[in-house]
Amino acid sequence: MDDVVFESIRLEPGFEYFLYVGEIKAHGLNDFVRRGLERRFDRPFRAITVCPDVLQTYPSGNVLAVNPWLARGGGHVAERRPMDAFAHYLSCDRYFRALAERLLAAQGRLFVWMFEPKREFLLRDVRGLTLLGPDPAVVHAVNDKTWQYRTLSAVVPMADFEICTGRDPMLAACVRLGGAGGQGAFVSCPYSAGGVSSMVVLDPAQAAARFAQDGCFLVSRYVPHVWDPTVLAVVGNEREVFVAGVADMTIEDGNKFRGSTFPSQLPPDVQRTLREQTAAVGRVLGRMGFRGIFGCDFIVTPDGRVYFIEVNPRKQGTTMEFCCTLEHLLPDGAPNLPELEICAVLDGRFPEGTPEGPDHELAAHLGIHWGTYNHKVETPGVRTARAVLQDMPERDLFRRVAADGPGGAVVLEHVGGQVAVMPGTFLGRVAAVAPTREQMLAALAGGRNQLAASIMGA
Repeated sequence: MDDVVFESIRLEPGFEYFLYVGEIKAHGLNDFVRRGLERRFDRPFRAITVCPDVLQTYPSGNVLAVNPWLARGGGHVAERRPMDAFAHYLSCDRYFRALAERLLAAQGRLFVWMFEPKREFLLRDVRGLTLLGPDPAVVHAVNDKTWQYRTLSAVVPMADFEICTGRDPMLAACVRLGGAGGQGAFVSCPYSAGGVSSMVVLDPAQAAARFAQDGCFLVSRYVPHVWDPTVLAVVGNEREVFVAGVADMTIEDGNKFRGSTFPSQLPPDVQRTLREQTAAVGRVLGRMGFRGIFGCDFIVTPDGRVYFIEVNPRKQGTTMEFCCTLEHLLPDGAPNLPELEICAVLDGRFPEGTPEGPDHELAAHLGIHWGTYNHKVETPGVRTARAVLQDMPERDLFRRVAADGPGGAVVLEHVGGQVAVMPGTFLGRVAAVAPTREQMLAALAGGRNQLAASIMGA
């Protein structure tokens, strides 16, 4: 119990419980998972969230916050830890294992879902436990950027690239691919996400300073572009891929994801190309045995050319927002993304009658515009002065706008007041929803200002 930061679990008779294991940012998706399980098994389910986040205020529902790194510090420090380390810790933690065993004994089975399935979550092999998501071994294989470029270059258009073994060959590739015009190259380690272990290189000396050790590197030509679209989809099998839609990412410093906006501002023909290319990637994943939600990131040049950047074999940062949007975009009774994933994992296919993914025209006329922003702390010495509380559920904001109500923004997962926030950690997130793009952007800016103003000395 020493590592338990917060616990609000209350088990009630008449319900079957499932576990979500991961960061608190995906807690809101539990209700979509619950609905998918209830429709499939015709019985009531409830979720238990198991997360490492150290917050002053947690969302309602069954939450177990466990953090062996910070719990004894009194919760006055916020520091993000890798999910593979958290998954391994839980696999060995007696308190968590006792909870899982209690649920298994009472129910005869236990469903678990993760934002990104991890090989380090060893309990996935326990009899009666089912992981609702892609196979962690397949996820790990697909996450390798060198595998992506070797395999998918025959499927989707890519910038010129080289895969280099060793630091010196990588630096030489930066010179070759950087171009005489000085546009630069992009360098990434095989496993990199969110701008970690990757960079845009204008001068090979930058890469020499950043990557001090030998290793394997992906080096690609940097292509000047005006759009950074992301596409969310679900693989049902090697043939079935459901494409949820296209959003425009906000990228800072060349490779740091900070949020997305929807509907995409790209022309319909470009969006069709993005959907087709994402479906093609999904079919490749399906042939590998991947079943579940994934995302593809692209860039688009000023003249409309599309280039693949990466595939993320997991839920995306836009998953909650797309689920909330699809509630109002799909026909009544149509399965949402988590339900499609559940059926893909348990049946190897989508439910009968699953519609095609909504197209650009439907999205553009829906009257729901949303945007997100992730405030990640980059420098040491950041401390909060006050907490910013979430005043309504994000899903309720979508429902209000869908019912022709006013838009607004919610601040999500703020760390609280008088908290030291370590570099690489989220101070909090903002989700804004409004009937028009202009209103959404204004609400998003207001939410960002709230976050920034919570920092001491701001």
